[in-house]
Amino acid sequence: MIKTTIKISLVLVVIFIAYKFFKDDSNRPYESSFLYKLSSGEKNQLQTGDIILRRGYGFVSTMISKMMNEDYDVTHLGVVIKQNDNLKIAHALSSSVSNQDGLRLQAIDSFVHNSHDSTILVTRLKNIDVLKQDKIVKQIEYYYKKQLPFDHSFNYKDTTEHYCSELIWRIYEHNLKILNVADSLTDQQKYNTLKTFYDPNYFDIIINHQK
Repeated sequence: MIKTTIKISLVLVVIFIAYKFFKDDSNRPYESSFLYKLSSGEKNQLQTGDIILRRGYGFVSTMISKMMNEDYDVTHLGVVIKQNDNLKIAHALSSSVSNQDGLRLQAIDSFVHNSHDSTILVTRLKNIDVLKQDKIVKQIEYYYKKQLPFDHSFNYKDTTEHYCSELIWRIYEHNLKILNVADSLTDQQKYNTLKTFYDPNYFDIIINHQK
């Protein structure tokens, strides 16, 4: 009986640990003793349309990190939306690691909190202006209303679903045409990596916690 109780307790502990690491829950309570966040000064630097990259938790992020061979330790990204004094991150997530499938708007503190320490990287599209920023916001609103599911097949040619970087490519390159990359890049190089979003030819690095 005692052995059975111990086994059950161990199973419950394993389930709890797995849930904490595999679940990206924006509503989980903050623990100020280990909260990873941007400083007030860093938040003041942010603008609508900035790209924020991070390394997330969980098995999927680990696999992405190993497969993509990035120059920075990043596996996920989103778009900064600044409205009044509020900062939101628009990003596409799978329901397998989140309490919501597809495009979501998440408070920036929560987004950073769900990141590995010292992995935040914020970049800004070169030659961006207020007009382009307004168009980005309208695009985010459009896709948020459509509530397209997360693209688990990672098929960038399928416009009915989006994975995180695909959503940004769709808005910046295909729809608004404000991101124009070299013709020499193959689709594989563009859509199956995050490198373009910190490539100095197209983006300036605004905040770098990976120095």
